[in-house]
Amino acid sequence: MKYFVFKVMAEEAGFVDEYPRGSPTDWKFGKGISLTRAFPMGGEVSFSDNYPDSRNLYDFQPNLMNGLLVSGRARKLIESLGVTNAEWLPVVLKDQEGNVVGPDYAFLNLLGAEDAIDMNRSVYDMNFIVKDQIGLIEKLALKSGSISPQAKMFRCTSYLRLILIREDVLAAFEQAGLTGFKVYEAEGWDGMEL
Repeated sequence: MKYFVFKVMAEEAGFVDEYPRGSPTDWKFGKGISLTRAFPMGGEVSFSDNYPDSRNLYDFQPNLMNGLLVSGRARKLIESLGVTNAEWLPVVLKDQEGNVVGPDYAFLNLLGAEDAIDMNRSVYDMNFIVKDQIGLIEKLALKSGSISPQAKMFRCTSYLRLILIREDVLAAFEQAGLTGFKVYEAEGWDGMEL
């Protein structure tokens, strides 16, 4: 089974630069813990005024927080694929003028993590602040045998901000024509995003 590094990227996208008012602290979104009870019901996010001409909508909407802001169409597909570690935090997406452009978006909070990274074969620097987390990767090596067969889209235990997806999930995303992301083959990935 092949795995891919999943990154949200799109051109001239309406760029969201903060979580809804009343959300949990930003760092909690990168931990793989449940946020449903703390997340504001009826939350709203908006395209940033710092990018007034960037207004394109994507299935994975770029955002400063590195969160997975997902369209209703992408959510339905992810649910249909049986991604069981998905927690959905619904929001309404607005443009710079406050008009609703995405009524059915949600932040996809992937719960838990997989011990997927081979720390002996990978080349990396640990995070200076969060000592048990990788801060920079130069060459990624996977421990495929440690990844649960049920893991389809997941965080990595030693690098919680890194999202990996399985090849069948990628194929479904591509077949459905989902937009707003790039992938890199995980084995041997050099940490660069082009």
